[in-house]
Amino acid sequence: MDLQEKLKILADSAKYDASCSSSGSKRISKDGLGNTAISGICHSFASDGRCISLLKILLTNSCIYDCKYCLNRRSNNIKRAIFTPEEICKITINFYRRNYIEGLFLSSGIIKNPDYTMEMLIETIETLRKKYHFNGYIHAKVIPGTSNQLLKKLGSLVDRLSANVELPTENGLKLLAPNKESINVDKIMSYVKDNHTKSFVPAGQST
Repeated sequence: MDLQEKLKILADSAKYDASCSSSGSKRISKDGLGNTAISGICHSFASDGRCISLLKILLTNSCIYDCKYCLNRRSNNIKRAIFTPEEICKITINFYRRNYIEGLFLSSGIIKNPDYTMEMLIETIETLRKKYHFNGYIHAKVIPGTSNQLLKKLGSLVDRLSANVELPTENGLKLLAPNKESINVDKIMSYVKDNHTKSFVPAGQST
């Protein structure tokens, strides 16, 4: 599978991942300028209020979980793909240099286990920051169930962290996502709340 095909699959698979971005509404008329429905590029807001364009992709749309509401659930018969960290870095830098984007939104399906997936996300972002010296905006999704050590490391590399709440009640989660536990999401939220001033300084800023 070539890089262009991977990008098409993993940008499309990321479109339902909550990213504080535009809604993706479609206009009825085919005439005119602009389109908020195209996958791959989304718009979000920086801390200073600027609207910025982000490359919105998944590391992979493969997943060990079978959540009934998720497009990328294990039992869904869709085409699967996975980026290497280096491939994501090259795409991001390439798009940035062409002025398509100002930053990256990166999430992922869960492969093997939460920590393994988080390690791959961290490797990707760390390579972007240190090898390619990318100082642009990065928003990363935290994988529920990951260790505090990896959560802290990811927080030191990105400008925004978020976690999917999945479902508001424990009963709903058991019904639609039986492999997941709400305590893992609660743990992430509590850890970020308690440690954001000392562990989650936005990348490039001093403590």
